[in-house]
Amino acid sequence: MPNKHKRFEYIPRYYNEDREALQLKIDRAKEENLVDENGNYARNIKFQSKIQDRWGNPDHKVQAVRSNFRLIIILIILLVAFYYVFIGLDGIGYFIDTNKDKLH
Repeated sequence: MPNKHKRFEYIPRYYNEDREALQLKIDRAKEENLVDENGNYARNIKFQSKIQDRWGNPDHKVQAVRSNFRLIIILIILLVAFYYVFIGLDGIGYFIDTNKDKLH
């Protein structure tokens, strides 16, 4: 009995816009003979592209602001908690010092 299922030679493709832009920059540099044998200029283009993507991305800026805001809030909460703990310890110490004779 032959196999009833048809087989297709489908290969899914993934499109990466950033990679395409980077490849275009590298190809232009090769056409202008700006790339040496080791591909040093290509590495420089990759580095610049990553930096531009990171600093030019508004989502990155929003995430950085949110992260910094969260960090400040956490630090404030910790400072307030430590303040109350140490004030509470001072209060307990004062209570023990004033009531030493009653405790023994």
